[in-house]
Amino acid sequence: MQVVTVTGRLAGAAAAAALGLAVVAGGVTALARYLFGYAVPDGFDLVRLTGGIAACWGIAAAIAADELIRIDVARALPRPLAAVVAVLGGAGALAGAVLLARSGVLGTDLLLRSGETTADLQLPLWPAHLVMAAGLVVAALLALLRLLAPVEGEGDKTT
Repeated sequence: MQVVTVTGRLAGAAAAAALGLAVVAGGVTALARYLFGYAVPDGFDLVRLTGGIAACWGIAAAIAADELIRIDVARALPRPLAAVVAVLGGAGALAGAVLLARSGVLGTDLLLRSGETTADLQLPLWPAHLVMAAGLVVAALLALLRLLAPVEGEGDKTT
């Protein structure tokens, strides 16, 4: 599943870059406000939007790495039943990712149609939300690939 691994690394890098930008922007905004009494235009929006991008691409990276929070009851079950539980868990992850992706895409469409902008610089919000939605769509595709992997014989070799 090299596609999942490479895509997961790219998603993780995108999430890390966005998170780094959010932290730097937040620090600069806070220092400018409290040390110099200067409000950075749209500083809050920049932090909020880059944090959202980091979260959405971080979800894709977590799905790719198969690092979702879970209770591992499958180890205590007989092998055939453990396989069924694993497939059901993968289906649940896929369903959640699809719902998140749908919400992201529809939210982006709504922002595109409404023309909503930031308060200070009047920058459109939809481009940042499009990047967020793309991360969620990638997450859903990765969840689908992870779910189909055992069928193709490329899945986890765990016992």
